[in-house]
Amino acid sequence: MSQDCQNTPPLRPASLDWQDDVPVSRDFGDVYFSRDDGAAETRHVFIGQNDLPARWQHWHTPGSFVIGETGFGTGLNFLCAWELWRQARKPGQHLNVVSVEKFPLGRNDLERACAVRADFADMATQLLAQYPPLVPGSHRLHFHGEQLTLTLIFGDAIDSFAALDGQVDAWFLDGFAPARNPDMWRPELFAQLARLSHAGTTFATFTAAGDVKRGLRDAGFSVEKCAGFGRKRDMLKGIFTSIDKPTTFPPAQAPWFRFKYQRQTPGHAAIIGAGLAGCTAAHALALRGWQVTVLEAENSIATQASGNPTGITYTRLSVHDSPQNRYYQFAYLHACRFVRDFFAARKMEPGTDWNLNGVLQLAWDENERTEQQKLLASGLWPNDVVEALTAEQVAMLTHTPCPYPALLMKMGGWLNPATLCQALLQHPNIQLRTGIRAEQFTRADSHWHINNDSTPFDAVVLANTFASSQYSFTQHLPLRWVRGQISYVPATPASQKLQHAINYDGYLNPARDGFHCIGATFNPKDKDPQQREQDHHKNLQQLRDTWPDMASALQLDAGIKMEGRVGFRCQTPDYLPVAGPLPDPQTFAQIYDDIGKGFLKREFERCPLLPGLYITTGHGSKGITSSLLAAEILAGYITGEPQPVDREVLFAVHPARFLLRGIRRLRREYTLPADGSGTADRK
Repeated sequence: MSQDCQNTPPLRPASLDWQDDVPVSRDFGDVYFSRDDGAAETRHVFIGQNDLPARWQHWHTPGSFVIGETGFGTGLNFLCAWELWRQARKPGQHLNVVSVEKFPLGRNDLERACAVRADFADMATQLLAQYPPLVPGSHRLHFHGEQLTLTLIFGDAIDSFAALDGQVDAWFLDGFAPARNPDMWRPELFAQLARLSHAGTTFATFTAAGDVKRGLRDAGFSVEKCAGFGRKRDMLKGIFTSIDKPTTFPPAQAPWFRFKYQRQTPGHAAIIGAGLAGCTAAHALALRGWQVTVLEAENSIATQASGNPTGITYTRLSVHDSPQNRYYQFAYLHACRFVRDFFAARKMEPGTDWNLNGVLQLAWDENERTEQQKLLASGLWPNDVVEALTAEQVAMLTHTPCPYPALLMKMGGWLNPATLCQALLQHPNIQLRTGIRAEQFTRADSHWHINNDSTPFDAVVLANTFASSQYSFTQHLPLRWVRGQISYVPATPASQKLQHAINYDGYLNPARDGFHCIGATFNPKDKDPQQREQDHHKNLQQLRDTWPDMASALQLDAGIKMEGRVGFRCQTPDYLPVAGPLPDPQTFAQIYDDIGKGFLKREFERCPLLPGLYITTGHGSKGITSSLLAAEILAGYITGEPQPVDREVLFAVHPARFLLRGIRRLRREYTLPADGSGTADRK
């Protein structure tokens, strides 16, 4: 398990030689694709032998198809699959490609590899526009308008697939030849492929090596030789038949969070709440062919926690490899990439309602400066993610003298949350119904009904912040009210020059509609909805104390009457959101009661769930950043697609974690004999 004290080593990008426009790995002494015709090789080996043309031609129902790949390389296999997908896809269908790469290409090398194939030019341009920075972990890329998602995992193939949950329909077993890269082609890899497969999952690989053939057969695949491409005589293809997959798990494998993934035909989902959490969840399911009804208690969308005029896509980057840090870092990179491409696909130019031109994180005190120096020294975050700026450079960028250096978070920026929510709901599969408060859920004939309405729902997602814990089956969720007040400050000629969001002990956004937003107070358990003058004063004084010249540019001492907004953040005690399937609290307590007594030497079954009920809430002050990734997590549970994060992160945000902690508290209170012997664990 990852611990806060552990650090992830920086990625080592691929080291290439170029020989007549063919990239060759210096590390493995092998080519990335055939010198004769790389695309023709891919079409023969991976596209043809997985029978994708026929499978997609005869696939007429909505839903998702998942390809898993063991080496992304130059992206050629992905582009070839995308090319066929454009010809074969039908409305409501979605392609999800999951590819792992231990030594990813740097941007310049990827650009050169893409430039070789003029026939893929428009697809390559889209890939390059979203190609993630070389940061370890999982990166989900949405190609809007293409019904296509790429989950690109930078890491070791065995470790990455071992940490992945979901189901795959076809495998591209690529990578360097087993003789040159034996560390990948091992039984441990084949076991993970089998775990992620279902009856009917196919595979194809360019190699016919005996160890590969035997390893795949031992893992549960039928294997046959067939003609290879070009000068290669043989290759392998096959289909997953079956193996006995475990139904119980030891405590070390966290059975209380385990989920049985099954591919689901799209149905009808209800989303309760039309803030950021609800709108992102609705859009994620609509993309995958689901019909979605969004029920909002208010008369318009984004009126509660998502109602501020501007918000920031931001997180605190860290060198510590904890599940919490990984969640927010994955979420930040995903949100920045998604928002930029999503708005661009809708011809929504930056400037009026959004601009991801970077966030300035001021080194406003000694602790912050020390943390920033550690971050830069780690080498984890490349220059296309974060850049160190001197105080002089900050002053030039903001047109205001500044006493501090800063980090420029290049991918982040600001946006109007309501604009994003409105755009997310503009999908033909989504219906919005306002003024409806979901108060009662009943289960009949494998469907949910809300407020005694006759409409049947296959899935229900609670995304209504604090109200999501009002039901009998969610009252165990420890959601906390945190009052926050922001202040609106009229823009001045000097402050209009500010183009970047500023983060310090508070934050300051560029002017929108003639006003800057300054904030925000942080008052847990305070439910007062009225604006308070002392809170406006606190926001302004915080800026005056931190950056006097900026306060002067805003003319904060002119005695202006302040206006603002009070909002309530929905937080959890561990500062992580709640995202996933809802457990059955009573059955959960019965199944895992032994944990409270310290009896941990037996296996337990999977988490007992309320079928078809899910939740996304508790995003706190990071709603824009957090909710988009949480929506992808929910889509993985509901559709059976592979998840966008590793299992530790998935478990860290699981709704059952609070039930488990309650049981473990009983375990800590369990009375041991005086000599310390017994089965209870007091750690």
